[in-house]
Amino acid sequence: MTASWAGRWREQARRTGTWRLVYEISLVVLVTVAATVGAAIAGWYPWAPWLVGLSTPILMVLRLTYPLAAYLAAALVGLGTGGQSSLLLVVLSASVSYRVARWWQVTAALAVAWACYVVAIVWEGPLSVELAVVLSAMFVMLAVLPAGVARMVRRRRTLLAAMHQRNVQLHSQQGEVARQAQTRERARIARDLHDSLGHKLTLISLYAGMVRSADEEHRAEAVDLVRQTSSAAMTDLRQVLGILGEGDSQSSVRPLSGLDELAEQARASGAQVQVVREGPPRPLATLTEHAAYRVIQEGLTNALRHAHGGAIVLLLRFEPDALVAGVTNTAGQRLIRSTSGQGLLGLTERVRIANGVLYHGPTPDGGFRLAATLPYAGDGHPTPAAEHRPPPATGAQADFAALMDRDRRRSRLVLAATALSIAGFLALCLAGVWLLMAFVVVDRETYDAIHIGQPEDEVRALLPDADAAITDVTGGRTVPDATCVDYPASILDQVGPDSGAGRNIYRFCFRDGILIDKQEIQDQRP
Repeated sequence: MTASWAGRWREQARRTGTWRLVYEISLVVLVTVAATVGAAIAGWYPWAPWLVGLSTPILMVLRLTYPLAAYLAAALVGLGTGGQSSLLLVVLSASVSYRVARWWQVTAALAVAWACYVVAIVWEGPLSVELAVVLSAMFVMLAVLPAGVARMVRRRRTLLAAMHQRNVQLHSQQGEVARQAQTRERARIARDLHDSLGHKLTLISLYAGMVRSADEEHRAEAVDLVRQTSSAAMTDLRQVLGILGEGDSQSSVRPLSGLDELAEQARASGAQVQVVREGPPRPLATLTEHAAYRVIQEGLTNALRHAHGGAIVLLLRFEPDALVAGVTNTAGQRLIRSTSGQGLLGLTERVRIANGVLYHGPTPDGGFRLAATLPYAGDGHPTPAAEHRPPPATGAQADFAALMDRDRRRSRLVLAATALSIAGFLALCLAGVWLLMAFVVVDRETYDAIHIGQPEDEVRALLPDADAAITDVTGGRTVPDATCVDYPASILDQVGPDSGAGRNIYRFCFRDGILIDKQEIQDQRP
């Protein structure tokens, strides 16, 4: 058992950060000092401060691994030492509520602690119903309220952890969908290359063999065949990426010279399409030309689906170092409410393989823009960096960690503000009780210390100011030719075992500078 507990504590300490460790040590020292000083001031018996001082740090450390056992042990120690320290009760109540999963165990622990907290008053005097009510109210403030706050914090953090796990799962699935789209797009390109070029490359190989073995008369004819087949292969290479796989409903991809025909087909459906070409045309690599055509084709298709009736501009701009191909449309009628998004995922992969960058997003006037920037450099093959570069993270993926971190900081601020509010409320309550007992009441000890026949000056020195005296008290015996002053009894005297149904009043009567009578009156007024 000891080895198991030590192992759990070492594991807990290993996972704890430096600042958390400093916080825990400071909290243990603070609570231990407060509890020990309180026990020494109470002075129920000589060994009480030693017992509290030795047990408190052990219980504070034990609460991290065995919170329920630490809480019950603290309640029993408080029962044997005249009452549990208020600060220790607050800390352990919050800890047991936060760390124990089953709510009925927390409720049972609070019930046991409440019973020990109330019964511990027998060290001071008999227990009455009124005093039990007062102590129960204090227990609610010192134990139940912190436990409730800690329980709410636990539930909120549990919910946040579940939401975080769910978001991680969704992001992982989204990444898997993107990877599947990339794989399908690459497989389609590979099939197109194989089907279109395989036959012609085989012919070129055969014609090359004929060139080596043919005589002078037939060698020129064989060379011409090789040249014609190579030219046809290059033409097919420019168009092969537009031949789609089985079951795909998209149209065949053509070179950029087919943009006018693509625009005419869209105009035939009633769309307002404008083709804009800027800059002097120049030769393009195969993948660059194909990617540019696919960007414009996909943008035009999306505009017809989601902004029917709006103005559409097809842009092809030849810049000094890159080709910009894009589609911009104004707002229009949405014919299709939702799509799978597979088209943009596949298009992103095509542009990435061509070493380009794809942009898509809304315009300030409520429309939409899809554009790609494709560099001229290269021979149509993706660079190793582009081939192995992972797809960019979505905005939700990039910002999720920051959102969780900001939420954790806000949770700490709320918890700190709640703790300060509770501490301030307790301080105000204690200050109010102290002021009430110190300035406007007379306690039992003062009443018993004053005796009849004592000079008036000495008695008034022991009593509060005359302005604190109350008037219009009913009851008590009449003392002729005497000046009487009435003071309310202290709160503890009001709820003590000897108190009656009314309000306790202490009356002092003077005549000729001498205290001639003192009375304890039960004022029956509300």
